Amino acid sequence: MGNFFDKTNKSGPKSRTVTPNHTQPPDLAPNAKGHPNRTFKSNRIRTTKYSIITFIPKNLFEQFHRFANLYFIFVVCLNWVPQVAAFGKEIAMIPVIFVLLVTAIKDAYEDFRRYKSDKCINHKTCRVYKHHSSDGDERYVKTEWKDIYAGDIVHLSCDEIIPADILLLHSSDRAGLCHVETSNLDGETNLKQRQVVEGIDYQDKFKPEKFCYEVECDLPNAEIYKFTGYIKHGPDRKKKVPLNKDNLLLRGCTIRNTDFIEGMVVYGGHETKAMLNNRSPRYKRSKLERRINRDVIYCVVLLLLMCFLSAIMSAVWLGAFEDSTIVPFIPFESEEWYNPYFQGFVVFFTYIILFQTVIPLALYVSIELVKLGQVFFINYDLDLYYEKSDKRMECRALNITEDLGQIEYIFSDKTGTLTENEMEFKSCTIWGTDYPHAPEFDENIDDSETDSRYSIGTNISKSSSTMENLKIEPGLFREVMTMSLRSLTNVEVTVDSSGGRLTNYNEMEYQKSQKIQDFFLLMAICNTVVVTTHAHEDLMDESGIVHLSPEEEKRLSKLNGKRNGNGNNPHLPPISTISSTVDSLKKPIHPPKLTDSWSFANGGGRESPLRTPSEGSIAGSVYSDMAKIRFEAESPDELALVRAAATYGCCLKKRSHGKVTVHLPGEGAEVEFDLLHILSFDSTRKRMSVIVKHPMTKEIILLTKGADSQVLSVLDKKYKEIEPYKKVLEETETHIYNYAIQGLQNEEYKKIVEDTEDHLYNYALQGLRTLCMAKRILHKKEYKRWKKKFIEAEAAMQDREEKIMEVACDIEKDFELLGATGIEDKLQDGVPETIKKLREAGINVWVLTGDKQETAIEIAHSSQLFDEDQLMIKLNANDREETEAFLDHELGEIEKDKKKPRPSSARRRMGSTKSLRSVNQKMEYALVVDGKTLAFCLEKSLEKKFLRLTQMCKSVVCCRATPIQKGLVVKLIMDNLKKLSLAIGDGANDVSMIQTADVGVGISGQEGMQAVMASDFAISRFCFLQKLLLVHGHWCYTRLSRFSAFMFYKSLVTVFCIFWYQIYAGWSGAVQFDSIHLMFQHVLYTSLPPIINGILDRDLSAETLLQFPTIYRMGPEDQMYTRKSFFVAAFDSLYQSAILFYLNYLVYTDSVAGVWEFGTTTTVGLILIILFHNAVETFSWIWPQWLITILSFLVYWLFAIVINAIWFSFDHPSNPYWVMQNTMTQPIHFITVVLTLLTCLLPRFVVRVLHRTINPDEIVRAQLWEKEQEMIHLKEMEERSRNEKDGNVPSCSSSPDTIDKDNNDVNGITNNIPDTNHVTTRQRNGDVTFRNGKSHINSGYEHTEM
Repeated sequence: MGNFFDKTNKSGPKSRTVTPNHTQPPDLAPNAKGHPNRTFKSNRIRTTKYSIITFIPKNLFEQFHRFANLYFIFVVCLNWVPQVAAFGKEIAMIPVIFVLLVTAIKDAYEDFRRYKSDKCINHKTCRVYKHHSSDGDERYVKTEWKDIYAGDIVHLSCDEIIPADILLLHSSDRAGLCHVETSNLDGETNLKQRQVVEGIDYQDKFKPEKFCYEVECDLPNAEIYKFTGYIKHGPDRKKKVPLNKDNLLLRGCTIRNTDFIEGMVVYGGHETKAMLNNRSPRYKRSKLERRINRDVIYCVVLLLLMCFLSAIMSAVWLGAFEDSTIVPFIPFESEEWYNPYFQGFVVFFTYIILFQTVIPLALYVSIELVKLGQVFFINYDLDLYYEKSDKRMECRALNITEDLGQIEYIFSDKTGTLTENEMEFKSCTIWGTDYPHAPEFDENIDDSETDSRYSIGTNISKSSSTMENLKIEPGLFREVMTMSLRSLTNVEVTVDSSGGRLTNYNEMEYQKSQKIQDFFLLMAICNTVVVTTHAHEDLMDESGIVHLSPEEEKRLSKLNGKRNGNGNNPHLPPISTISSTVDSLKKPIHPPKLTDSWSFANGGGRESPLRTPSEGSIAGSVYSDMAKIRFEAESPDELALVRAAATYGCCLKKRSHGKVTVHLPGEGAEVEFDLLHILSFDSTRKRMSVIVKHPMTKEIILLTKGADSQVLSVLDKKYKEIEPYKKVLEETETHIYNYAIQGLQNEEYKKIVEDTEDHLYNYALQGLRTLCMAKRILHKKEYKRWKKKFIEAEAAMQDREEKIMEVACDIEKDFELLGATGIEDKLQDGVPETIKKLREAGINVWVLTGDKQETAIEIAHSSQLFDEDQLMIKLNANDREETEAFLDHELGEIEKDKKKPRPSSARRRMGSTKSLRSVNQKMEYALVVDGKTLAFCLEKSLEKKFLRLTQMCKSVVCCRATPIQKGLVVKLIMDNLKKLSLAIGDGANDVSMIQTADVGVGISGQEGMQAVMASDFAISRFCFLQKLLLVHGHWCYTRLSRFSAFMFYKSLVTVFCIFWYQIYAGWSGAVQFDSIHLMFQHVLYTSLPPIINGILDRDLSAETLLQFPTIYRMGPEDQMYTRKSFFVAAFDSLYQSAILFYLNYLVYTDSVAGVWEFGTTTTVGLILIILFHNAVETFSWIWPQWLITILSFLVYWLFAIVINAIWFSFDHPSNPYWVMQNTMTQPIHFITVVLTLLTCLLPRFVVRVLHRTINPDEIVRAQLWEKEQEMIHLKEMEERSRNEKDGNVPSCSSSPDTIDKDNNDVNGITNNIPDTNHVTTRQRNGDVTFRNGKSHINSGYEHTEM
């Protein structure tokens, strides 16, 4: 990660020097003048945007950056100009103030939540070494995080969160190790090992007061995997101890597997790496929002046209009077105002004010409120809650909910996303022999095979030492039981009696036996697994007081009793003398040793015939001890291998710095190996190696595991060459063994490799993850030369990782093959059904994985990504030219198949002969691309051809893909096809594609939270994607589509009413409405009903949407909000406004009623039309919708009565006093309102009926199907009720009208939706599982369909 936040001057200092604060005078505060650390920030954090003082000016400044807000502020300012004022100055400000106030309240609430979070973090406590005022001594004192400064010495216990970036100085671990969990920082849940700074002589134990050295380190930066510096020590401070990233504990991480640590703060607060990497979710604009912005431009054009037309007509009307003094109703201030051209110019701005609502002021604020409501119900949908991990759905992006209903491409990771990422050891191959390990309850295993294996699995958690229900192979078990230090050497062999030489058969058997033992030893120690045998405790409490354990108190009591001559308990020594030497007071807790007696019993208590030399029992002693051990691994793969080895008896017991302890069954005790080096895994080598020293022979052994392609390529040449193996080895104590193998022919070694490759291929076809194992004995001279290079690479200040990788590659060669493992990563529940539904919904699903091609293909089959009747196209090329040739060939073949479908010999057909299609049936294709070929396909010259090929394929799998390639594939689709894409993954390697896609979904699984932190939505299971898209996505899209069109309609119908009035008002800018009602109409009277509909309305139930996934296609095809949606709304508002105005005009033309009675009737009709129009567009009704709709009109009605009763008006000198009361007493008012309402809404109602009967779309047909099912259900209930009354027992057999839960014909209905006039009488509810027979609908209310 780049240092995006380092804004320091490049010409300034390149490092910072931190001085321990306890070396300064106690009365000198760390931030006081004269303190060497005064320029460094404290540990207080502040993520809020505002303060009480800055909130109003800063928030207004941010809101005025929005174009719409600036436009309405401009309109308000215009209204303060007397010559162009259209409304009262005060009343014209109400809508703008309302919008600004609502937005400010929302921003204040969000900032208050950040403030509460900051306050909670800042007031956390830890122990800091400082001067204690009560006793005048220096000791650890309970201190809040906000009061920690760079230079403070901090004491932390196990499971305590690290408050700042701390340099590790002391650990309770004797080897100086500390383990941290970094999930809060980088999302990875695996433990990271950190090392105490070495090279400083404290003369005794570490004590804070003894550490008085300056630390020079990097300036604060965001690179969490980089830290360099040194400690100046010695008498003259000229000695330097180098520092690296392994010495730094980062803020937000958690101490694990360590009793306590002590360290010095080097970065605090906003200078820590965690805070420098803290990014808020990036802002995204949805596809629908971009369409709305386009329609707002149409509104601007319409506004300008209406204003120009009105201004021109005003000038024409004024110019029609020859004598300007007789112009009625218009007083002019001077003769210049009688100029038609000047009048037209002034009136233009008046109409800008009058027609301002052509651009819906509340549109964007209302959309935000609707999305907030939608997000709330999505978050609390119980169907998206995963009980096992206690995690619910999380919407991290609040402004793209409707995009969930328009997805056309899904890019998915495999491991941890489609699969569980909980690995189970399933099979292994050792030196060419396959050893399958079937599940305990596998029905495919016959009884004889079951009897020949013995299960030692128990109900132990996944972090325990043994595998659950793992089948033991007798041959392997027999060999592992004899594993000892002597059997792991190359000395002990049996000489053939005939000639003193091993026969080829005996030699192979001997090697095989040794390879089995080496194989299990490798599984046990070639890893970074941490072993825990006891609970960690710290004798220092949270206040900094040390409490001795009862054993230590008793021991000290005896010692002091002897000194004092009595048995009284002594006083504790001063806290300063023992606070930093807690480790000296604690005795290490060793795990109990295993007994020497061995036997084996299966789960049923039957004793195994397999015996070790001591013929004892291990069930009660060894495995009871193993049950106490817990493994904490960096990856699920390592955990599965270590647990499998422990199940066979080769159990990892302890890991420390430079040491690794293993229980060897043949020894009957623990054996300690010197761990010389760990060569960590990297994406280039794709291997992980360890170098250990044999405790008996002192041999230096290199063990490695990794991807098969990377391990098999570095085997010894005897596995590849044809000539006999004639290499002469040095004379060692193993010369007998070396002499014995010289007669082996390389064909036998080649056969071992070929058999291993065949087994790996079969594992991949089963969907297993594979790892290859190898071993090499290093000569001491070679090791010494290599070690010197490795130390130099580790000490390099630049390009350290690259140099270490090069040195590792130098030693990782000439391996002896041991074997390989197959680990199963099971598919998550519901993955096949989910992918099937998504594909039926018209969504293209791609899988982008780093696994082998065969594994990826098998997973694609089992997840139903590949169909049996598809043709599979494999693209495996070695260079660009070959890739281009493959692309051209496949494109040509597909074109031929379009003309005449036929099987192609160039491609592999999936499935059996039943998948052969007729000539007239359309051929479907599946594409598989490996990582190397994908790199060529993504080049500019080939990406168009590759894109064409992918569009012709129904499913695509990219295997061996790197994280960068995943992001490039997503970008290719987005940039060229302009389709909405969704990327879903669970690990750090998926962040690139998650951030690139339009919608990013993170799965909170086994690989940490980094994908979740980079995502827009977070779920716990892949199957939740089905309801998230097909249900919530459809609801959000359809609701917001109807809501947006309605908001444009609501604004235009009001403006057109005012426009019609101008024809009869001399184009003067006068209005027939009271301005206060005109301003309140959009922010109070008619604002809430559409918002409630946007949150709660449902066109279809969740069950129906899941049962008929083809309905989802309406979103990607933009059927709900098209380019003509705005013009339809505009035409509808134009018609309704004309009917509303002219019907009222005709009624009141010859009456004695004034303009206020006319305007009041028009206003009542206008509000009712808007509310009833919203009701017509509502699909389902619940009580909040009824309540809000009724209250909206009552608020207007009562408000109008009140203000007219008290002569309250902003439109001076007009007088609306008692107008509402007089108008209500006239029958013509009610008749006109009802007649207007019916006339305006009748066409829309008729169109709605015709649409549902003559030309129904999929939604209408599904609604009719739902109603038919309801009728069937009601009939069944009535019939059941009659039978119960008559005393008849209902028949258990299903009648033709009974809902058949097992019927699979529901998806066979034409277009997956029943025809309008031929609704099926059978319903299948078995496709989706719902709690209590129905889905937990987000609204939380019972709906009644319209």
